[in-house]
Amino acid sequence: MFGVVLWSNVKDEKAVFWCEDHGDLAYFDAAAMIADEQRQFKPGDMVQFDVSIERKTRRATNARLIESNVCNGLLDGLRSSVAEENATSVAAPPTGEIVPFPQKANMLRPLKRCEIG
Repeated sequence: MFGVVLWSNVKDEKAVFWCEDHGDLAYFDAAAMIADEQRQFKPGDMVQFDVSIERKTRRATNARLIESNVCNGLLDGLRSSVAEENATSVAAPPTGEIVPFPQKANMLRPLKRCEIG
C-alpha cells in the first residue's frame, strides 16, 4: 500500500501513515522490527508498506521511502480544514434560544394499566 507520513518520531523510529485507501491510519514501529537499515520518515514523505491488522489497529511493516517531502504541509492543512468545519458546524445560535420539538401524538400514548383478576 502507498501512504503519506502524517507524523513521525525519528528518535523512537515510529510513524503514522495516511493510507491511499483513506481507511484507518497505519502505525509504523521500526524499533519493533529487525533494524537492517535506518528508517527515518518525515511528515510529507510518500512511503510504500505492507499492512496487517493487529487488535483492530492497522500496522505498517516493510516500509520504504518512495519520495521525500511530497505532501509538505499535509497535516497542517488537515488540521485547519477540521478546525474550520468544527467552527461552522458547532457554533451555537447567537440568541441562545431553545427551539422546542413538536411531539407526535401517536408515539406518546400513556401505558394501559393491567389488572389481574
